[in-house]
Amino acid sequence: MGKELIAAIKAKLAAMKKVEASGFTDQSKAAEYFREKEFILEEIVKTLEAVSDGQEAETEALKATVKSLRDELKTKAAYPKELTRRELCYNIGRGIAAAWARNHKALADLSFSPNFKADNWTNPRDVSWGEKGWNVNEKAALGSPMGNMATNDQYLINPIYETEIMTDAAKKSVMMGLVRHRPMMGPSIFLPTRDRGGVQLHWLTAYGQQITGSKPQGAQRVELKAYTLAGYIPWYDEFEEDVFIDLGTMFMEEFTEAYAVEFDRQCLLADDDPFTGAMAVDGAEEVEIAGADINGLTWKDFRDAVYRVPAEERKDCAWFLHETVLNHIANIEDADGRPIWRHPTEAMPGKLDLYPYHEVSIMPQIGAVENDTAFAIFMNPKRIQHGNRKGIEIKKFDGTTESMEYGELFLRFRKRDGFLVTRPSGNMVILKTKP
Repeated sequence: MGKELIAAIKAKLAAMKKVEASGFTDQSKAAEYFREKEFILEEIVKTLEAVSDGQEAETEALKATVKSLRDELKTKAAYPKELTRRELCYNIGRGIAAAWARNHKALADLSFSPNFKADNWTNPRDVSWGEKGWNVNEKAALGSPMGNMATNDQYLINPIYETEIMTDAAKKSVMMGLVRHRPMMGPSIFLPTRDRGGVQLHWLTAYGQQITGSKPQGAQRVELKAYTLAGYIPWYDEFEEDVFIDLGTMFMEEFTEAYAVEFDRQCLLADDDPFTGAMAVDGAEEVEIAGADINGLTWKDFRDAVYRVPAEERKDCAWFLHETVLNHIANIEDADGRPIWRHPTEAMPGKLDLYPYHEVSIMPQIGAVENDTAFAIFMNPKRIQHGNRKGIEIKKFDGTTESMEYGELFLRFRKRDGFLVTRPSGNMVILKTKP
């Protein structure tokens, strides 16, 4: 028993040698990473206490190793090396180039990891690089190869870099910073969603008094599913070391721009494609403007719509519309030719008739709004649930017609997400033109 425990401890300590002190651009992310490593060392110490007698020499040596690692961990946690933007782009570009050339050693150095050809993606924590190539940690015996790695060409980006990429995407998306995010460990999760009035309160004024009243409204269970989103980025150049920065910058820009637009589309406009956004969801109340068409729109239409939502919900709501619709409202003039909403000398207000608004470029432009067309929505964005399954996968694509005819190559990326609009009835109002 003692030899088996010591062998297991040695395997964990070998994995601990991978503690990284670089790659962080945020102190909180670095602290979380080092807390996880400290937890592993605590487990090792507890395991050493269970080792039977007769193993004192090896036990003391392992304890000394643990102490040394703890001291090193404290030093690295106190002074984590932060990456500059240039270094981040360089490392991402170098990782993409290594994936293209199947340079497994370089991928391992950058903490990229191979991914199985399956829906259940590999957890980067389960993979390590050893003398024999890629190994699976804990789930299999140390040194066991993970499939046929000679032909594998799908890789997961370093999770630290993934976080930075998604931070960039959030800056380009309107909805990403507003909706509710939930981590997903599987393809679907069931969420309890409770509307107002779910809890009943009763005063008891005498000992033993019976609690009376109606049965409280229970939480509604809804399923949030995640699907895989794939995209292709084309380029022509060969990847040498002097273009790693440009390659990493290009990937981040191309990915974040495309992903931000698709994120907003799934939150707002998607109609069973594959999710249903707030503008197309069943249950949201539709309110027609007073004028004959979009040209008759006034700020009063917005005021009439907001009062369809209860006050307790309304305080967390905002308008979502295209900037051309907002511009139309801002330029409505009175009989003397003066703007009703704001004067030329005033800064653009941050609220639309007392409620905040968000300009979303994918929403219908005023020139494209026809009869019987929805063009704005008033809601609490937290009603939209976003399921985030960690991992951005990259894969080389060169066996295409474009590659053979024009020499154009493609990099495919994949990410998994889920979107769900919860309890729209009574909580969301859509503004539309008349039929």
